[in-house]
Amino acid sequence: MTHRDIALLLADAADGVEVGIAPTQALVRGGRRRRARRWAVAAAAALAIVGTTGTVALAGLPGGGGRVEPSAPRPSATPDIPRYQPHRTDLASGMEDGKDWEVYVDVWDAPRDREEAEAELTAMGQYRGEWPASLETAADLLGKRTYFVHLSYGVDDSVVIENSLPERDSEAGTDRDVSAVQFAPGTGAQRLVVGRVAKDAREVTCAWKDGSSTVLRKVSGPRPNGELAPGIRSAEGSPDAWFVCLAPKGTVYKGVEVTGPAR
Repeated sequence: MTHRDIALLLADAADGVEVGIAPTQALVRGGRRRRARRWAVAAAAALAIVGTTGTVALAGLPGGGGRVEPSAPRPSATPDIPRYQPHRTDLASGMEDGKDWEVYVDVWDAPRDREEAEAELTAMGQYRGEWPASLETAADLLGKRTYFVHLSYGVDDSVVIENSLPERDSEAGTDRDVSAVQFAPGTGAQRLVVGRVAKDAREVTCAWKDGSSTVLRKVSGPRPNGELAPGIRSAEGSPDAWFVCLAPKGTVYKGVEVTGPAR
């Protein structure tokens, strides 16, 4: 390298050195370059977000708050679909031969369209394996409430009554819908009676074949020992009142009489 070459290199180096007062303009220019680079990175990130979510708030661009965030998603319009589970009401309970027993009813709301009917039918199967015996297609549930009455006796729990009825149907006056079923598994004796009556019914009399009878009146809460006394009760989701009566050992169901509201 010649002296001339060395001189030229020194001159170039000197051009890049600033002395004296702090190089304000250079700092400003450097800051602008750094901000420009950050803006470019933010813009690239924003474009990436747009590509994945379709919406973005460019808060990290000049004048923003320093961050790039996706905008809050718009709430999607969802149909008013009811919760697919039944209304459960305990109707009666007690103890016999050292075994606890209980009767309760599950009431499923009436579906409003075919989609709801199919969803509710699926939920029935998943919930307790409940399935209306008379059902042919999910459309058969449209506009109908469905009832499943369970008897729990000791470790056994089974559906003893099920039905699907038009939503507007209800008992009136002295009308009743009554079923007599086996109580203790394997006995065959129809000692348990479950029925629906009008909500303003005053009394239900269960007659037994030995000549005795059981009179039921309106009740609500349990007995002091926690058992549910036999009586006439409202059931959530049902337009009717429900009753349960149990025949004494050694006899079975004969009939039911309903006393209507006082006139």
